[in-house]
Amino acid sequence: MRDKRIQLIYFSLGGSEAKQISLGWKKIAGMIGITLSVVFVLIIFIIGLFTDMFHNRQVAHLSKANSQLRDFLQDVTFRLENLQTQVQVIEKNDEDMRIFVDLPQIDSDMRKFGRGGHASPSTTPISAVTGENREEAVKIQRVIDNLEKRVSFARLSMEEISGKYQENQFKFKHTPSVRPIPNARVTSRFEYRPDPFTEQPRFHEGWDFSAPRGTNVLATADGKVVETRLRYLPNLGYGRYIIVDHGYGVKTRYAHLEKVLVKEGEVITRYTVIGKVGDTGRSTAPHLHYEVLKDDRQVDPKDFILDE
Repeated sequence: MRDKRIQLIYFSLGGSEAKQISLGWKKIAGMIGITLSVVFVLIIFIIGLFTDMFHNRQVAHLSKANSQLRDFLQDVTFRLENLQTQVQVIEKNDEDMRIFVDLPQIDSDMRKFGRGGHASPSTTPISAVTGENREEAVKIQRVIDNLEKRVSFARLSMEEISGKYQENQFKFKHTPSVRPIPNARVTSRFEYRPDPFTEQPRFHEGWDFSAPRGTNVLATADGKVVETRLRYLPNLGYGRYIIVDHGYGVKTRYAHLEKVLVKEGEVITRYTVIGKVGDTGRSTAPHLHYEVLKDDRQVDPKDFILDE
């Protein structure tokens, strides 16, 4: 087998002389080895070439993506700055509203850093951002976390303001603040005066409004009728009267009425017609005797009439 050889005969088509080459197995094996080596080198070269091309394309793609990410972060930073300005306006309005509804002011540092709690998880973790953009991304994340806390703080404050405003509105409606007879002349105030029956100095514990008999008497605030008096003795006491409880320790009395138009337990609102002017009880002429009581003690109605 080792002595066997391969004869290769070749000749030219234009000539008649044939030539031959005799190859041994060693030469053949060497030629095959060289051919395989060349093929292997070519394959390695081609793989390297395509690898470099793919790597270059990948680098170009990543560079483009990185540039787009940088532009995006700059845009987000700009928008966050605008958002911070808007949050500052919200906080200023919140402070003004707290003053309006008589709530204590909030410390500026407390507003600046917001209320504690867990921030909303980011859909893109900071660890996924690398390179020169990471520092910018971290700053943005901190700003977002701070804004979330400040907005949450402002929302809680607005809920407190809303509750206080509703409470104040209820209190305003239940606080006497208008005249029981619009445009009526006040003939006696909360002060010492000569008693109309004895002419001796005597403290007058309310206001007297002069008006024709039968003039409408209005409730000066929302409340509940807690007492009415229909029977009376001539020239004694308040005559026919009504007492309305407005809550918060405040009551009003409407005395010397000719008619009582409401019943005990009835809930009424400001400007409800509750009676008619008369001169019942200890009275010398038709008028309304009006009292404001705070914790069951008469106080000056002047402090409860806004248009005075």
